[in-house]
Amino acid sequence: MIGCSKLLPVLIFGIVLSAVCTADDKPISFSADRMSGAAGKKDEKTVLSGHASVSVGSLRITGDEIELSGTDFRYVKAFGNVTGVDSEQGFSFTADILTYDRETETASFQGSAKLVDTKHDVETSAGLIVYNKQTEIAQLQTGVKLKRKNIDCVSEFALYRRSVSMLDLTGKPVVTRDGDEFKANRITVNLETEFITLDGSVSGKLKETKKKEEAGSKAASPASGDAGAGFSASASGDVD
Repeated sequence: MIGCSKLLPVLIFGIVLSAVCTADDKPISFSADRMSGAAGKKDEKTVLSGHASVSVGSLRITGDEIELSGTDFRYVKAFGNVTGVDSEQGFSFTADILTYDRETETASFQGSAKLVDTKHDVETSAGLIVYNKQTEIAQLQTGVKLKRKNIDCVSEFALYRRSVSMLDLTGKPVVTRDGDEFKANRITVNLETEFITLDGSVSGKLKETKKKEEAGSKAASPASGDAGAGFSASASGDVD
């Protein structure tokens, strides 16, 4: 056991190093082939290299290199082939770079980021994903893609609220469900019920003729309305 505030400057090579530190009831453990730097001072970093791994409670992070910094290793930053899993919350991830704040329990995934919600069977990817474990809210931007069962979504920005299975899409969003395609300025999807709400410049294509006729007659009106096919539309728009 190595106390977080009592670590001295170290430079260790060629062995597998592991340690466990506890601060504010948030234990952190780590292992690597090499460790360099210093800990216990606010402005210094500890760098783990080679099969680097850090565990914070139920969250496990691995990468080619991991930096630990801040008081009691508050900040964790992983580089290269970053992967991880949170067995308690039920999600896994991959990214080029990950930054995690142990105090706020907020993780930022950058560069070809993927976040898989194994608990709700939802797969997401984007250029940047920011996830807060406390609120269970994920913010996604740049090349957003989300998939759950027969629903596929793409947009430039998205807000995914795991606890209520709700997804808000903006930035040229497109949602495809069972071959039917929906477009609007903003799209909200209840991933549990598969109910889709379209708002502003609504358009779409429905695969089945019966759905086309029903949806077309209702989407022609500028008022909000339910379409029977599991979506509602508001503002001007059309469904082909």
